[in-house]
Amino acid sequence: MVACFYSGAVLINNELLFFWARDASYRYWFYPPAGIRLALLMLFGLPGLIGYFVAALAILSSEIIPEITGFYGAFLVAVARALSLWLGLVLYGAITGIKHPWDRLTWQHVPFLALFVSFLSAVTAHVVYFSLGVESLDTLVRGVALNVLGDTLGTIFILILIIRIRKGYLLSRKRSEQSRNINGVAASD
Repeated sequence: MVACFYSGAVLINNELLFFWARDASYRYWFYPPAGIRLALLMLFGLPGLIGYFVAALAILSSEIIPEITGFYGAFLVAVARALSLWLGLVLYGAITGIKHPWDRLTWQHVPFLALFVSFLSAVTAHVVYFSLGVESLDTLVRGVALNVLGDTLGTIFILILIIRIRKGYLLSRKRSEQSRNINGVAASD
């Protein structure tokens, strides 16, 4: 389920943002699937990580990055991306004390979490790209910077949207309970 959902988000993103959200080297400036993958990992934990790995492997194997040829390169990049995201969440949780089920995560935490996880993921992925010969040393820093920018902006957008939806849901649930309590008291009088 996670793999299908994330793969679908990437495909929709590629179709909708293809013309205006990429620069000449096909790096996204705004990448909402980064927020979706992080939210899926935060929501589902280890099964989410496995689902993201499967999706990343499928996407990379489909030659979305044409320089990565063969299963070995796609596998290596997918493993690096998945493990770096997981490590980023674990380290952020250890540093801040905010961990699964992420109930204490607020909109103030989102930019720091997004930047931290995006940076770790980008550095890891681009070092693997470099080791595979896909990226040169002089494009490494630019690639990391663009990847961090797009992933951070996309993650902030998606996580704040999810927090807003969750707070709205909890507020409507609370109002519904208050309404039932008031109606229950009035009916018993």
